[in-house]
Amino acid sequence: MANKFVSVLMVSSFLLAVSFEAVSALKCWRCSSDASTAAFCDDPFTQDIITEQQRRWSYVDCSYPPQVNYQFNQANQQTRPVCKKMKQIINDRVVVSRSCAYEDVNTPPNSCLNAQTPSYIKTEFCETCITDGCNGAAQYGPAALMILISAFVAKLLAW
Repeated sequence: MANKFVSVLMVSSFLLAVSFEAVSALKCWRCSSDASTAAFCDDPFTQDIITEQQRRWSYVDCSYPPQVNYQFNQANQQTRPVCKKMKQIINDRVVVSRSCAYEDVNTPPNSCLNAQTPSYIKTEFCETCITDGCNGAAQYGPAALMILISAFVAKLLAW
């Protein structure tokens, strides 16, 4: 029984170590459904029709914060890069856009929905997220993998 426990513990430790990557850049989709070459950007996001060239131009590194000039001795806000998806009605036409954005670390989730826009633009949906490609197709990340591994290990231990 002890050997089985040690084996399961070693496998679990290895899988946990492998699931954590070195710190890397946040990558987001950057496109707009109103562009003639970006039909993939619409809802639903259709990754299977993206050409390699479109992928190189549209799946971008978003880790570098914008250069901000703080005037009047404003405190430097702590910002983080996020991926952003917006669905807006612009002059009676639905436009889905995906982009990089930077927000204060204390900003409440999806506060971009309340951003001021001109009267001819109505924002129906706006969401920010902080994992690679999260503003594109739904995907399962490392957290889902860890839940599955934990369930498997629990099943082995109960056996």
